[in-house]
Amino acid sequence: MDHQRAITTLPTFTALDSSTVLAGHRRGTSIQLDETYFSGQLRATEAFDDTSEASANTSRKQRLHDLRESRDIYRGIEVNVDSFTEEGLWNASTQFRRELQSIPEINHLKRQFPGQCFVVPEWLRTEDRLHYGARVYFFQDDDSTTPKDVMRENIDAILRDSFPKFERYQGRLHGYPDCCIDFYHERSSNAPSPEWRSIEPFADRINDEALGNGISVSIDDVLPQFSGWDDGYAFFAREFFPEPGCETALTKGEAIFDSLSSEYPLPLVEDYFRLNFGYNFLVARAVHTGGTRRPDPGELGEEHLMFYLPLRELLTISRYS
Repeated sequence: MDHQRAITTLPTFTALDSSTVLAGHRRGTSIQLDETYFSGQLRATEAFDDTSEASANTSRKQRLHDLRESRDIYRGIEVNVDSFTEEGLWNASTQFRRELQSIPEINHLKRQFPGQCFVVPEWLRTEDRLHYGARVYFFQDDDSTTPKDVMRENIDAILRDSFPKFERYQGRLHGYPDCCIDFYHERSSNAPSPEWRSIEPFADRINDEALGNGISVSIDDVLPQFSGWDDGYAFFAREFFPEPGCETALTKGEAIFDSLSSEYPLPLVEDYFRLNFGYNFLVARAVHTGGTRRPDPGELGEEHLMFYLPLRELLTISRYS
């Protein structure tokens, strides 16, 4: 099977992330399954509708139907934890995962990714509150990681109040350098967050006036002249915050850039790195100012919303064709 051809049916940001996994540059990658994931794809499909071919239009209608159905099913899932114990969390996780697997979008991702793809519940504890969500992981077929492994590590971290240990585990699953994983966990009440320390040396490269204008602007406006930043290679993934000046992250990023450039148009790969950096900047700024908000689709410009389209559709747009 042509792996690169198979993943072109995935949302672009997922396709490019998973391409780095299939090429062996990262152990794995993941996406958070939530309202942003569904609304971004729905908005992108509607905003960049292509009616030039009847077959393409029919395919898009089916895609919109499946996305809406998936979003509705996800919204309707109710998770109940009978007791804050290992048994209680396992029972809730098992039931939650069973319902997640019935979502059409999960079946779509599993069919289109030529490797190991699975969805698991994700638990987070803040003070006395227990929060839950869902995450989809992508690995090569020969990776030994299983859904139960990830769930076990997460539940153990919640019960033992050791969530940083689970985050380290996730970092290794995502193929992040060990030094950057250590840097991310160097937190102090007397110092800025590691997210902001990672981004701050480059924060002045963001054009703040272009932010908040939606798809009326381009990522070129938000991050001008990004292709000239050698240090930009370190930002090879969303929500990965490398230690400033980390040679390991730079080397890995350069390898990923070269690998993607051998398969896809250079402007697409450059935008992938631009959007990774811009996304991380918005996340880091939110954390730095006391927030937790993730960027809305299109917040970084037109290309940000476009990257929610299937990769094969994005490759027909003049910027990338």
